Amino acid sequence: MPEIIVNINDQDYAIVCDPGEEDHLKNLSSRIDFKVRELTKRFGKIGETRLMVMASLLIADEIHELKKKIDSDLTKITSLEEKLESKEKVIENNQSENKEYLKSKNGELNDLFSKLVSLN
Repeated sequence: MPEIIVNINDQDYAIVCDPGEEDHLKNLSSRIDFKVRELTKRFGKIGETRLMVMASLLIADEIHELKKKIDSDLTKITSLEEKLESKEKVIENNQSENKEYLKSKNGELNDLFSKLVSLN
């Protein structure tokens, strides 16, 4: 398994990862580093552990909010799919009714045509 070095708040950490995950892990560590540096600017040097916990909580909160939005969006999508399915059924029923109506009117026209022909 590959081992990479990530730098968070000027501290190097050796991390083992699956092959091919190196770049992904570096991107994640950059995000954590950004959060930790934001917190350091706001609160000063408050200890490495506290910074990591606060950064983790902020990222976890972002994930939580994104999951809520995804759930809400999925609910909307499901509702729209149900409405679409309902509208498609209405269209199918209307098409069927239209065919029956046209068939009926064709029958009436044929009857009238037959009557006209018999009158001549």
